[in-house]
Amino acid sequence: MSEIQIGLLMLGAVIIALVFAFNTFQEWRFRKRTRQAFARHHADVLLDVPKNHVRDGKQERLEPVLLQDDDDTPAYLNDTPPTHAYHAPVEAELPVHEDSADDAVMDAADHQALIIALLDPSLDFIAEVVFKQPLQLSSLPRFNVAKRVQAILRSERGLWTPPELLPGIRYKQVNFGLQLVDRGGAVTEQELASFCQQISHYAEQFDAEVSFPQRQQKLVAARELDRFCADVDVLIGINIVSPLPISGARLRSVAEAAGLQLEPDGQFHYLADSGNSLYSLTSADQTPFTMHNLLDKSFPALTLLFDVPRVAGGAAVFDRAIAFAQQLSQEFNARLMDDNRRELSGPGLAKIREQLVRIYGNMDDRGIAPGSVAALRLFA
Repeated sequence: MSEIQIGLLMLGAVIIALVFAFNTFQEWRFRKRTRQAFARHHADVLLDVPKNHVRDGKQERLEPVLLQDDDDTPAYLNDTPPTHAYHAPVEAELPVHEDSADDAVMDAADHQALIIALLDPSLDFIAEVVFKQPLQLSSLPRFNVAKRVQAILRSERGLWTPPELLPGIRYKQVNFGLQLVDRGGAVTEQELASFCQQISHYAEQFDAEVSFPQRQQKLVAARELDRFCADVDVLIGINIVSPLPISGARLRSVAEAAGLQLEPDGQFHYLADSGNSLYSLTSADQTPFTMHNLLDKSFPALTLLFDVPRVAGGAAVFDRAIAFAQQLSQEFNARLMDDNRRELSGPGLAKIREQLVRIYGNMDDRGIAPGSVAALRLFA
């Protein structure tokens, strides 16, 4: 082999080594950036969050024996963030017509107060957009944010209306409210900045004036409110465990006789007159109930769910739920158990009730009544 051939081989080997080294360096740099991008600077929600918390939209539930004395899909205007649990609509139905026949209704102080209450400064970051001249609006903007956004409009006559736009009506102001806290946690600084930017862009299209609350104060308030919500956000689950599979047909008969009805989420719900769920019954293995499988399927066990902060009537409703659970236990020769398969006794249930009274007292002291509009918004 000539010296030239040997030199070319050596040069080729060096080039191959350099290419390999460069690729190795690129791979190391990519992995480093990936680790930085996905590094967690917070607690692992699956490992560190107590089971009695129902935050981040996860339906983890409280094991009754653990009740002790210690302690990003876009959402758009008028859209409700999707949840796996059945939730009745929060907002009340409001008339929106503003012709002469409805003037008395629209002018009524209580009606105006109801519309204005759709946005709550203690729950929402409220941006005010004021047009220089009243104008007709063909649509309202959609916001690419992870929290609920609601709007109210002020007409040329000075009356506040819900966000349903009517032809022939001119508006001089729109208020947009970004909800500060929900079960996904508190709004972040980046989310708030994005919302403000989108609002400013909308106002610029109409050469309108826009005003915002003080951001840092709202962020601090949101974090404090989220901490409070985490303390009271619990979902109680009581298992009804029978030695024999529970007939779906018989279960449906018992549930409906007790006033529960099957809802689209695949659970039986006991509903208040308002349509809100007070407690629900589901299959312990998460199999949704349907009219079809209730006819020919049996279920190994059942779970009664009580979503604490969303229930108006508090301890009295809990008593009713427990009475229904005990009725099921008698009907199916079953036992009431926690998630660790430990039997729930009368004294244990009484202790849970005491804890519920304490939680509801804390909510009342905070001014967030269980089952109220504010509670349904915060715990959705």
